[in-house]
Amino acid sequence: MTKNQFRTDTERYLDFIKDNFEGTTYDEKCRKMRQYADIFYELYSQGKISTCNPKNLKKEDIYTYQLYRRRTVKDTTILKDFSMISDLLAFVGNTAMMEYKAVYGKKKPKSYSGRKDPLPDDVIDKVYDLARKTDNWTILEGCVAIILGCAAGLRPQEIKQLYAHDVHYLDPEPYVYVEHVKGEDKWGRKRRAPLNDGVGDIIEKYLQMRQRKLEDAGMVSEAMFPPFRANREFVTQQSMSRFKGKVQKALNVKPFELKDARRAYGQRMLDRGVPIANVSYCMGHDSIETTQKFYANYRESQMLRGVYNTPGIQENMISH
Repeated sequence: MTKNQFRTDTERYLDFIKDNFEGTTYDEKCRKMRQYADIFYELYSQGKISTCNPKNLKKEDIYTYQLYRRRTVKDTTILKDFSMISDLLAFVGNTAMMEYKAVYGKKKPKSYSGRKDPLPDDVIDKVYDLARKTDNWTILEGCVAIILGCAAGLRPQEIKQLYAHDVHYLDPEPYVYVEHVKGEDKWGRKRRAPLNDGVGDIIEKYLQMRQRKLEDAGMVSEAMFPPFRANREFVTQQSMSRFKGKVQKALNVKPFELKDARRAYGQRMLDRGVPIANVSYCMGHDSIETTQKFYANYRESQMLRGVYNTPGIQENMISH
């Protein structure tokens, strides 16, 4: 069997960058890089690409990888793949990624071009109500994951890598300390995110049930969402999606993403008159421009829509 040189060079690269990342971030990077290496090796074994050696990889091989990944993941995920694969290729001295972008520019994955709608207020109210009423562990787990998005503005990755002791719900000014931010050492920043909407009772209920579950399982875990079924520090992103899905089904609401809860956090703060600089910090944005682009502009369009829908305004527009 042909040696998987892609995996060999991936391990060399991972060893080279090890000191640049914190433990959990590095572990996640290792998992993804090894996944990419195995995909390239599978494509080579099937005769679909010319080599399994990253040093000899061609732009056509990268395009084949893109087509393969498109069958199961979104373009935004493939862009993240390419970011890390590009670093590996640069490590081994291969310029194929730059050639790929030059030749396949119109066919490359599309980057995120706009902001989706936030989780609706009525759905958020239903999540809060369900969390206060349910005694089902899985449903409460899902509710709290959503609440950490819409009441504290955490990204899905930040939720799954949260420590229970970082949720300061009893503080006079309750907050969540976000230690493991998305894009550690690249983008995002550690922060104290205000915990809004008076959800302290829900957090307390969850932590008490969580402690009983840990004792019953004979486990010790600092994670806000302990991985009861696996020997790891945090649950997987797939588990987070499953938690959310349970709540979605229980409420019988339109499907939504966990990210929609975070979008609601930023939007609701702006709507309540919180200065945009404060909102930017609370959400962990690198700059106010990010908040302006994806939140303030949306708010402005909503306000204008409200003006145009005013009967008197409509009549004047029609008459002229």
